[in-house]
Amino acid sequence: MKRSIFPLLLLVLIFSACTIKYVPVQTEGITVTDDFGVKRTKAFTFAAANEYWNKEPQELTNYFTTFYITIQNRKREEMQAEITDFGLIDQNGNQLDAITQDYIENLLVPRQIEYLLINENEEELIDTEEFFNEQKQVMEQWRTAQNNLITYSFHFGKILPGAKKSGFIFFPKLESQNAECELRYNNMGIKFIRLDEKKKQAKE
Repeated sequence: MKRSIFPLLLLVLIFSACTIKYVPVQTEGITVTDDFGVKRTKAFTFAAANEYWNKEPQELTNYFTTFYITIQNRKREEMQAEITDFGLIDQNGNQLDAITQDYIENLLVPRQIEYLLINENEEELIDTEEFFNEQKQVMEQWRTAQNNLITYSFHFGKILPGAKKSGFIFFPKLESQNAECELRYNNMGIKFIRLDEKKKQAKE
């Protein structure tokens, strides 16, 4: 059973290595610092970077385009940051909506435990103790994944005066042919370009 896991992990590693990286573009009102596009207003500071999710659940990279964002409330009263305030626009103008944590868990949980019910060689008898030890290990791994999603995801809702919130926000996977995209927050946006396209433009 353990031997069947390694090819899956290898595929995940290969896929992650090929994952497309987008970097912010400096435009009017947007500055770029350490791969973060930053928008500052009197009410808030918004920063976003196309960062990879490199924690459990590892499969997340296969299904979603991830951004790490920070919103700082610069007002004297609280502000709201809701999931419906965000959108990702691809190069053809198609809008992708942010994905909830519950959706991610519902999508990935079956893939975390599915292989426990499959024996690599059906003629072999399952060692009961080994089976339950592996089952326990995978369930502990999934609890770690759930904790990571809670800890590192952006928490929508109230932001207190002077406070800030940071975390990952998830969108459906962008098609690989997209040379650029735009992350929208309310009535502003930060443009991103594929890293290989930026390097290509720099050489021209």
